[in-house]
Amino acid sequence: MKNDHDIITKEEMIELTGHHYKTKQCDSLRRSGIFFIRRPDGHPKTTWGHFLNPVSLRGKPLEPEKEEPNFEAMNSGR
Repeated sequence: MKNDHDIITKEEMIELTGHHYKTKQCDSLRRSGIFFIRRPDGHPKTTWGHFLNPVSLRGKPLEPEKEEPNFEAMNSGR
């Protein structure tokens, strides 16, 4: 497993974003709310920690699943 502080390689970035072009990679990361920096050569750089825990999702409470009765099971007994 990768450590949170490990930087994502160019090959991994292509695999994760699905794009070979650096501008498309940046757009994909931005839309996903993942923090990255743009290197002087234009390639995005980020860590696995930022990828696995996007800034856009930090601090948002998870919505609990609502429990409902199984109405089909209740009606099948008739």
